[in-house]
Amino acid sequence: MKNLTVKILQKAAISANEIQQITDLINTVYKSSEGEFWPSDGSYSRTNIDEIADFITKGEMIVSMYDNKIVGSVHVYPIDKTTLGFGMLTSSLDYRKMGVGNLLLKAVESFAINNQYSIIQLELLKPETFNHPEKEFLEKWYQKWGYKHQETIPHEKLYFKQATMLKFPCKFDIFQKLLL
Repeated sequence: MKNLTVKILQKAAISANEIQQITDLINTVYKSSEGEFWPSDGSYSRTNIDEIADFITKGEMIVSMYDNKIVGSVHVYPIDKTTLGFGMLTSSLDYRKMGVGNLLLKAVESFAINNQYSIIQLELLKPETFNHPEKEFLEKWYQKWGYKHQETIPHEKLYFKQATMLKFPCKFDIFQKLLL
């Protein structure tokens, strides 16, 4: 898509309204893809304005723009000196199948290379007892990009408080990609 771009956000260059837009985008996409995982009473949302503002302050938020509109985002963060983690990779529901996810994943990999990380890691939340179509799609998509399954961890081992809110048991499949 010709007018599709990515950029790492800087606190001084982003408005409170844009932070709200990113927060809303992430929560809307996660509600669409994981809505049946979580309570529907409004007690759970994937993220909040304070968390996104903190990521931006740390230089850990990459967004995708189409004609100056935020249409995707991803959070990147250090796990250790050699491993970059990423999560909350989202593409606006209105801009799916237009290359937003691919562009964001390329940006994650460029960020990792530019900051001398040799490994990239992601956590993919999946139900323990059944296959979820969107999660299966994402697993295949990440594998196509060269990410390999490393281990499976029960949700509660990583995020205990969150795990208590789940409607059914879930796990994280941990994927990594070695950068050459």
